[in-house]
Amino acid sequence: MKAAPVAMNVLRRIRAQSGSRRTGVFDLRRFAIAVLVYGLVAATGLAVAAFSQSVRSLHVELESAQRSQDELLAEYSRLLIERSMLASYHNVDQVAEGKLAMTFPETVERVR
Repeated sequence: MKAAPVAMNVLRRIRAQSGSRRTGVFDLRRFAIAVLVYGLVAATGLAVAAFSQSVRSLHVELESAQRSQDELLAEYSRLLIERSMLASYHNVDQVAEGKLAMTFPETVERVR
């Protein structure tokens, strides 16, 4: 990685801006701050990548649940149609005559 040379360049710029010359004493505090900043930037990048991956997996799960919902709605619609067909008067009449051997009476009397 190019982090070390970049950190050294940052230190050189800071020293040049402050007007101090190289005295042989290494400014450890500034170097530590630069390393800390680069470490935090790297950690933030990894956190963003992890979050993006979790969002992708949740989106895949959402699409799967929506597909399942669509299939269940289609099956429910078919079942409603079948129920209405079985409950129709014509079908009930056929089942009563065919399977149960029921017939409509010849004479209908009103009972009081």
